[in-house]
Amino acid sequence: MVVSNEEDGKHTAGAALALGKYRGDQGIGLSLIFPTPKHTMNPVMSSLINPRNPFDKNAGEKDKVVWALKERVKELTALHGAARVLEYAGRTPAIILGEIVALLPPAWQYPEITAAKISLSSAETATPNFRRTPWSQTAAFSAGEGAGGLIEVVYLEERPMIFEGPFLKEERALIQSLAQMLASYFDRQAAQEKARNAYNDLERQVWDRTADLERMNQTLRDEISERLRAEQVIKHSQAQLRRLATELTLAEERERRSIASNLHDHIGQALAVIRARLRQMQSNATFSGMENDIEDTLELLDQTIQSTRTLTFDISPPVLYDLGLEPALQWLCRQFQKKHGLRAEMTSEGSGPPVPDDIQITIFRSVQELLLNAAKHARASSVHVHLARLPAALRVEVRDDGKGIDVSREEATMDDHGRFGLFSIRERLRVLGGALSVSSSSGRGAAFTLDVPLAGGAGTGGGP
Repeated sequence: MVVSNEEDGKHTAGAALALGKYRGDQGIGLSLIFPTPKHTMNPVMSSLINPRNPFDKNAGEKDKVVWALKERVKELTALHGAARVLEYAGRTPAIILGEIVALLPPAWQYPEITAAKISLSSAETATPNFRRTPWSQTAAFSAGEGAGGLIEVVYLEERPMIFEGPFLKEERALIQSLAQMLASYFDRQAAQEKARNAYNDLERQVWDRTADLERMNQTLRDEISERLRAEQVIKHSQAQLRRLATELTLAEERERRSIASNLHDHIGQALAVIRARLRQMQSNATFSGMENDIEDTLELLDQTIQSTRTLTFDISPPVLYDLGLEPALQWLCRQFQKKHGLRAEMTSEGSGPPVPDDIQITIFRSVQELLLNAAKHARASSVHVHLARLPAALRVEVRDDGKGIDVSREEATMDDHGRFGLFSIRERLRVLGGALSVSSSSGRGAAFTLDVPLAGGAGTGGGP
């Protein structure tokens, strides 16, 4: 639209006014372009103070432009004010709607007779003079989650009909823009509330899950602690059982030694005296007719004496306590060779002070059990026992050429006499701080290595 200068009758460009409506949350946009005028703008500026009614037949083009400009400024002021109100978060809907309602009457064509009201499902506010009239303009808007609102602007008195009753086309655009702004605001608030609720719910779930996990972890820690305590009790009990087994073995050996000593010292001596007297009686009973009876008795007595000696050595070989471990192992190999018919050899290396009784008893009984296993179960034809005195340990190796064994099965099962075989040997050695290692393959024999530490490194190494 172009403003004309009526004084010189010419069409002189004084001001160009571009009015455009930009729908959306920003409402109506207004652009003004003022080029450098050829004549003064005072008439136009003065008309802004008291513009003539554009619908007056005598109103000039300039008055219409100025009036339209003033109306647009009012509308922009309302939109700007509403945008400023909606910028601030954390206020109740009633406060927000009350501030926006106050902006509406000044933005309409006849502010002195304009009233407004904004209704929402959770709030409602209106200007003090609001009442229902035939001259109203409304715009509905959504408020999120299915809720809705309504903006109402009314004239309290009748005015000339223009576009929408007495309301301007631009006023329709204004109320629609305000409705869109409110819809956008409340949708955004609903979305933010939903996001906050979702966040709070998620956070609550995280806290609950964390608490559950903490309880589970605590339960697991308690179970682990209880299991560790149980394991400690079991280990302590096992250690006590091993010590008890060792004590029982040593006590058994002491009892064996006592019985063997009694057999040798009392029964053996008594049998020897009886034999001597029978020999004396035999020499004095010549031609008495009892020579054969006495001879038979002497033979039976000799067998008894030999059985007593054998029983004495089987119960507790005196050679183990009188001469030591190496001679006792040599005697044991000879006895097995005579009794079971297998070839048994014994070699040794190194020397040192005497071995403590508990060690040599354990080694002797373990080798005895291994030899018995080779003779009865492995069906070996030869066995080799090697004793080595190392700098700080005693090592005994027992090798046979039998059928071999299943180590895992042999350690977990009893033999024919209810003994635990390798398991028993391993446990007895463990009490002494030693160990048993086994190497075997089917049909190729077996090798058993017994290692026992010596306190203070009593042993000294040496060659064979």
